[in-house]
Amino acid sequence: MSGQWLAERRLRLLQLADSAFPTGAYAFSDGLETLTQCGAVRTADDLTAFLCGQLAHGWGVQDVSACALAYGADAEALAELDGLLDNLKLVEGPRQASLRVGANLRKVALHLWADDLALLPPTRHHATTFGALAFALGLPQQDSVTAYVSSWLLGRVTSATRLMKLGGLDAQRCAAQCERAAQRCIHDALKAMPDDLGGFSPLLDIAAQEQSTLAQRLFQT
Repeated sequence: MSGQWLAERRLRLLQLADSAFPTGAYAFSDGLETLTQCGAVRTADDLTAFLCGQLAHGWGVQDVSACALAYGADAEALAELDGLLDNLKLVEGPRQASLRVGANLRKVALHLWADDLALLPPTRHHATTFGALAFALGLPQQDSVTAYVSSWLLGRVTSATRLMKLGGLDAQRCAAQCERAAQRCIHDALKAMPDDLGGFSPLLDIAAQEQSTLAQRLFQT
């Protein structure tokens, strides 16, 4: 592999994981809006705890592991992972958000790199689609899973600047303080088996469920 070829692939990975990539992911807060409105997340320290909790017990245990497992998986294994995510995402809002973002991600990627993705197996959820795309585009697995986590983490702190009295610098500091939790999440995901997908985050599930009842909303979940 030439250095130029690898550089081109890494550029694709950065584009795929960028918040400006038109997937619609910016419209979802993963329950953070509910938690800020009820006062459970009020400070930068609260936000850091929320993010680390998601990485360790919620989103990280489900989606990051699914992304890693989707890398190089065949159509049957991808269908099983998508079905597992259907069952694990107990709340309708986050489940539909994952499906919607996954569909948008797939559509845009197929438009941009049609030749490279001609044999892309079917996928439905965001995590499985990202992992399958990364493999089909020749992107390294660890780099791809890392980019997937980074994209989520920076997306959530950006959401927080709209929901809280939190400036951009403080938000980025929260993301930086999650570095160890993010690294642990990536490490575990790269070793995960399908039976490892799970998580236990009832407060986050309740927050996501109550999102639709808020009097005023900026986000869809």
